[in-house]
Amino acid sequence: MDTMQLGPWTFTPTDFSISDGTQRKELEPLLIKLLLCFAKEPGRIVSRQELIDTIWQQSFVDDNAINRAISELRKALQHPGLAQSPIRTHHRKGYSLQLPAISAANTVIMQSNNNTTPNTVAITSRPLIWLASIVAAVMLAIGIWWYQSPVALENNNNTHQPPVRELTMQSRQNVTWFKGIESRPLLSPDKQLLAYSHSQPGGAMRVMIRKLGINAGNVLQEVALEQANLLYSVHSWQPESRNLLVQVISKDGTSCEYQHYDFSQYPQYQQNRLAGCDGFVLGNAQVSKDGQWLYHSQGNGGMYASKALVAENLISGVKQTLLAAPSAGFGVTMLAMSADGSKLAYVLMPESNKPDIYIYEPDSREHERVASLPFSLLLLGLEWSIDQQSLLLPGADSILQINLADKSQQILKLPSDIVVGELSLLTDNQAYTSGLTAGSSTQSAMQLVKIMQPFDDNARKVSFLHNASGSTLALAVSPVTPDSYAFSANWTGGWQLWLNKQGEQIQLTELVNDEQPINAIRWSGDGRYIAFTKHGNLYLYDNQRQQLINKLENNDVGHPLWLPDNSGLILTRVQADNQNLWQLDLISNQLTQLTFTAGSFAQYNAQDQLLYHKEGKLYQYVDGSRQDILLQENPDANFMAVWLHQGQQQYRFSMLGHLEQRDLISGETRSTQLPYQLIAVHPNPHNSEELYATVYVTPELGLEFIQWQLGEGK
Repeated sequence: MDTMQLGPWTFTPTDFSISDGTQRKELEPLLIKLLLCFAKEPGRIVSRQELIDTIWQQSFVDDNAINRAISELRKALQHPGLAQSPIRTHHRKGYSLQLPAISAANTVIMQSNNNTTPNTVAITSRPLIWLASIVAAVMLAIGIWWYQSPVALENNNNTHQPPVRELTMQSRQNVTWFKGIESRPLLSPDKQLLAYSHSQPGGAMRVMIRKLGINAGNVLQEVALEQANLLYSVHSWQPESRNLLVQVISKDGTSCEYQHYDFSQYPQYQQNRLAGCDGFVLGNAQVSKDGQWLYHSQGNGGMYASKALVAENLISGVKQTLLAAPSAGFGVTMLAMSADGSKLAYVLMPESNKPDIYIYEPDSREHERVASLPFSLLLLGLEWSIDQQSLLLPGADSILQINLADKSQQILKLPSDIVVGELSLLTDNQAYTSGLTAGSSTQSAMQLVKIMQPFDDNARKVSFLHNASGSTLALAVSPVTPDSYAFSANWTGGWQLWLNKQGEQIQLTELVNDEQPINAIRWSGDGRYIAFTKHGNLYLYDNQRQQLINKLENNDVGHPLWLPDNSGLILTRVQADNQNLWQLDLISNQLTQLTFTAGSFAQYNAQDQLLYHKEGKLYQYVDGSRQDILLQENPDANFMAVWLHQGQQQYRFSMLGHLEQRDLISGETRSTQLPYQLIAVHPNPHNSEELYATVYVTPELGLEFIQWQLGEGK
């Protein structure tokens, strides 16, 4: 046995060590023998006499020696992620190891799988370190400036706030312990299987399926769906079945499909291809109870364009648009089929990005809006109650419960130390949860890098800009001083604007410390002012006077762009259900609306022509309406539907690490794939062979099992 996973610990007997990835402990040979004895059958009670015969192999052993060895091993195995003692004492019977074991001989791994016959069990020689899907986390972080997250669902300015009821935790324990993110826990309809997504720091993504209800003495067994150069993400269980829907995308983005896995004979399974897809989306797909329809969101403008709700017939291949995509916003995101398969709940993020919650009934083909949240929030979870009478929407430290009969709402307030972004109910008061949210779990994992010679695979050099603990997000190089750049960082407990001047880090602001990031940094052409947004407000930093100016405090602006003469800015504003471009005059502070049919990500080209994006397409501004000129459409769904212009160069990128540069004069295109998940790209105005980028560094985020008691309302 080379290694074994014991709860949070990787146990390597030949190395006399245990490790949780952040710390490594060397154990005495006696403790190694003792742990090996317990690890053979976790949960089984091992008598003192058996320990004497197996470990000490002597006719007589002092009781104090056994007690001391057990105590030392128990102390060595203690871990913050464990809810109970790793070794349990059974009075007059012996001891048992309370850590689930994942050994090489008890893990089923998917190999190349192109047929519908049950897969064979493959054996690995090392422990599996499973980590979570980063798809949602990365997509949430890309240029999203207006979201108030993470935030308690009750923390808003709505005067008609739903009643709040406190949840008291009765038990709480980690169920995964590995590096990276474990996310999207999904219990099968019979509550016997737990599926979830994992992503490794290196970018590998796979799906894990665990059998629940393991009896004492059995090791933990998990099935892993993975293949080299393919990214797997879990989507949903089919109602009243053990059929799991998984999305599989090649790392180069050239192939994408929905696959169906029948786990009725777990751990063996049958796999079928269901349909093709356009790439990662924020949300999930769902198969109907009869297996004839695939419901999913779909857009035509790239990975981050607004999505429509589509029903695809899996027999004929015919697609029906059930709800058209809004002109801006994310469109349709989360889907959740009721347990009986009669209703489909979904979240619609319109231009305002204030979520609307709908119920769609396939039989009547009717859509009913059951809730419209009055504040901006990206939701990653949508769950039906056990009795199918309400919907649950987790958001950081609260869960919003919507009663479908009368559309009333109540907020279930979690203890302050619990963050929930996704959940799957086992009973009315028990759930598997993930702490993945649109805020803290993404912001803690963003870093800035510098890329030299990005399109020369042999000469390319990527280096992280800062070694400080915390996150960095946005960056802009000074237009007048090549060796200076402004950037945002959360190094002091909150986000601040910093200046790197000839290698020296200078903090420019002292804003209130919170988790709302500073984003969309833009220098004025003369280098005097730095514009940026935070909380949807516009700030200017005057480099000449070393003064911060609160320019607009409307909580509705983002993506500032300086006018060529530096007299004002173009802003994206989100008002009511509209997202449009406005022009701000710096002297009069007057705002003038420029577009009237949606617009965002404004920029100027080398000829000082105003360009903007709408519905995943690039337009040249003429009148903000019908006369505007369509310049480009996004033919590749893997790319972000935004083109970045710097001089005569045009850039675009994808979450998968694809980077493309197009010379607007010669038409020559260069492309490459970086070994990072890209959140943003920041061209250097002084050197087209040098780029800065915000990349996603996978943090640690595990799954938990929680049980609660509903307290009194307030």
